[in-house]
Amino acid sequence: MKNMRSPLFIVLAVAVTGIMVGSFFDLIISQSIASASSVIGLAISAIGPTIGFAGVAVMGGGFIRFALHGEYNPWLKVLFWILALACFGVSIYYPAGEYFGINGFYGSAPEWVGYLIVLLPEAAAVVLGYFLFKDCKNKNMWIIFVIVIILLLCALLGVIPTLKDNIHRPRFRLIEATGIEFHNWWEPCKNYKELIEQYGTASDNFKSYPSGHTAEAAILLVTTLFLPLADDKFKKLQRPLFIFSCCLILVVAFARILAAAHFLSDVSTGATVMVALLIIANEIVIRIKPLHLKEDIGGKN
Repeated sequence: MKNMRSPLFIVLAVAVTGIMVGSFFDLIISQSIASASSVIGLAISAIGPTIGFAGVAVMGGGFIRFALHGEYNPWLKVLFWILALACFGVSIYYPAGEYFGINGFYGSAPEWVGYLIVLLPEAAAVVLGYFLFKDCKNKNMWIIFVIVIILLLCALLGVIPTLKDNIHRPRFRLIEATGIEFHNWWEPCKNYKELIEQYGTASDNFKSYPSGHTAEAAILLVTTLFLPLADDKFKKLQRPLFIFSCCLILVVAFARILAAAHFLSDVSTGATVMVALLIIANEIVIRIKPLHLKEDIGGKN
């Protein structure tokens, strides 16, 4: 919304600055603070996506509310149920693998234990979403949810995986363990397949750039931005939630560096991608008046 333009551009400027600083000091920073065995780094890295994807689960709760109580076409209500299940499923599937997968406490427990860990908090987020939107005054809020889903698909299944699969940047933990050559973020590791065979390492160790965890942490920023469009009562909560979301991004980004999984430019790019797409989505929503609360159409937004 209009009042959030400046905060969003400030966050984008900070993220881009991180890329610029990392372009010169990536290796030095990681050599100074990073360790593949950092308990704090791994713990925050595991928990961060659970918090971020709670934003998706909250939308799932909103879709349930629209399906049960909204005055919508029956076929649209069927779509709402499908989207609700999809949101809940995604909020479980993606963060669950972070606890005992290769980027978490690998080998400490079976990976399926991660599903048990995230099930309760994400289910709670669905319930929270239902009550948050129980008295929703914007009948087109579901369209905003769809815009958010498209944004997340573009970032998490489009831009970030494409960059990872084309750059193949070695993670610092691999460099530290094997002594292979450090690559800047703009230098694709063209012989990554040979290095995987040579060192018997996982292909994930060549997916340093950019950081998916940092982008996932930014999901909460996305949902926070559009929350006031559901009801005016959320406007006073927007700034505190926005600040909390930014802090979450910073903490997760730092943790990924601390855990030797990413460099500064990696986490900064992850945040940049998400915030840049969010700015675009925000400008689209600003210009579509039917998506606003009636009292905001006059320009108060």
